[in-house]
Amino acid sequence: MKKLVLLLFCIPFLSFSQSINEVDAVGKKQGVWQKTYESGKLRYKGQFKNDKPQGLFFYYYESGELQAEKEFFHKGRAAATHIFYKNGELKASGLYVNELKDSTWNYFNTDSVLVMSEQYVKGELNGLTKTYYYEGKLYEVKSWVNNVADGKLVQYFMDGSIKMESTFSMGKRDGKQLFYHSNGNVYYTGFYLNDLKSGIWEYFTEEGIQDTIINYNE
Repeated sequence: MKKLVLLLFCIPFLSFSQSINEVDAVGKKQGVWQKTYESGKLRYKGQFKNDKPQGLFFYYYESGELQAEKEFFHKGRAAATHIFYKNGELKASGLYVNELKDSTWNYFNTDSVLVMSEQYVKGELNGLTKTYYYEGKLYEVKSWVNNVADGKLVQYFMDGSIKMESTFSMGKRDGKQLFYHSNGNVYYTGFYLNDLKSGIWEYFTEEGIQDTIINYNE
């Protein structure tokens, strides 16, 4: 009698156990899927519905640590993504839309300090990229349009004061550039034209005294 009760208890679990890597009659992925490395170690696992990824997917380093986590939504078209170092600390986070980077992506060093952020639209840089010193202070802000540098570029000293100001036009330096000494005085100033230095460039000492003049049109 005890053996019969035990058998009846196990039947529901056997009935609801899921097979993996299944496709339906028209070849669409359904249910739980997982893939492995050639070594046999788990590479990723997640769930599909009508060939579209659903919910959480987990990706692993071959050594077994969690490498990335994606949460799919909008019928599998978008995925909120977190990427990890092997020690479990966050390495990067952002959004994929149709498998392309979109919106703001943030990147972190091994000490969990933000070192870069980028703005994307359909896989291309659009907006600002911000780069930080290893300690977390802002180093550079650069403008992008359709994956090409376009607009202002500003760099900063560790104390937050401006180190350099420049401008890009369609990927090439164009317009006035100013570079500063750490005390705030101008180090040099001049103009770029089509990515080349043009006209008069002036250089100054830390005390603000003009030191050198170069005419790039001569």
